Amino acid sequence: MISPKYQNIYESFITHYKNVHVNPWHETSERELDSIYNDLINRIDVIDDYTFNYLMNYVIKRLSGESDAHTQYDDWNFIPLLFRVFANAVYISWPEELRGNKVISLNDIPIESILDELDSVITYGTDGQKNHQFEKSLFNTKKLYGLPSLRKASSLTFAIQNLDNTIEKRTYNQKETYERPPFNGYWNKNATYSIKDDVLIYNHFTVQNQFKEQIETSISCLEKEDLSNISKIIIDIRGNTGGNSALNKPLMSFLEKHQDKTLIALTDYRVFSGGRYALIDLIKLGAVTIGTGIGTPLNCYGNSNWINVDGYAFSSSESYLSPNIEKSIFAHTKEEFKSNIKDEDLMPNIFTPDIYVDESFEDFLSHNDPIMNAALNYEPFNRLKQ
Repeated sequence: MISPKYQNIYESFITHYKNVHVNPWHETSERELDSIYNDLINRIDVIDDYTFNYLMNYVIKRLSGESDAHTQYDDWNFIPLLFRVFANAVYISWPEELRGNKVISLNDIPIESILDELDSVITYGTDGQKNHQFEKSLFNTKKLYGLPSLRKASSLTFAIQNLDNTIEKRTYNQKETYERPPFNGYWNKNATYSIKDDVLIYNHFTVQNQFKEQIETSISCLEKEDLSNISKIIIDIRGNTGGNSALNKPLMSFLEKHQDKTLIALTDYRVFSGGRYALIDLIKLGAVTIGTGIGTPLNCYGNSNWINVDGYAFSSSESYLSPNIEKSIFAHTKEEFKSNIKDEDLMPNIFTPDIYVDESFEDFLSHNDPIMNAALNYEPFNRLKQ
């Protein structure tokens, strides 16, 4: 069953989805979704924010498939831990004193089983995005308490294997409020740059609107720098999950004036949305890409259109992008989608870097950065110079 409160919110989301999404029902029909929804509310009681979170993300995953990670339900409550996933194993990344310690179980349930349950309610189009969604979900109690195995729990107890192989347990109570972990702490260095010998390194970690002035000011300062001795420009877009893609423009305009220099873009599994736009622009400028795959196919639904219903936030994708080095195809309306997007544009276009370099668990543990090291050691080269 579902309470009237959550039923009304769900119906508001579906109405928004049908009206706004550039291509609704691309993965499942409205009738099929009704069947999925009715089956779910017959199996679980949707009576609190936790079970509602499970319902919404279960439905959205089946609406979205692997091509739409911008249709979302956003609701958070935190525990003071951050996580990294390596080879299907979960490790703590924050606080620093626990860094590298392995999570064995949650409420005596093997962590592998928790990941399996999360997999039914997270949406992703690449393996990297899957891991990123796992990492975000594991400190979000709104998502955890909605899982079948944790639905009746009043606290979360993590069994942690320390680096010396001893086991400790940390418990977080459902009714307590904890500090928000610094999940986006690296944003503190966004729109900063450094010059080392003949290399310029620029950090382009986010294009959230609150960084507009900082981005513009940083680029303005760069314009005044003497870069005559610079032979290589490294643009670090790792962790750039997007925001306002128009804020990529100041950086790209600056780079257009320096195409005599080797351009390198650093990528990782978190790059998404506006970060993907930045990557496409950098490739068009001739950048050599170093790092890993990213958190989305290059062609996918996007441009989140958000609504707030009684304090519950939802988004639907209102455009589609099929990028190409020569010409990108955009569809901003249902009519444009029908006329412009062909079947071949819907086939997943998975990005692979020119030079694949990944962070290992040992790198993570020692704070080593093999991707940046590979870029610094890379011999000057630019596609546009061929």
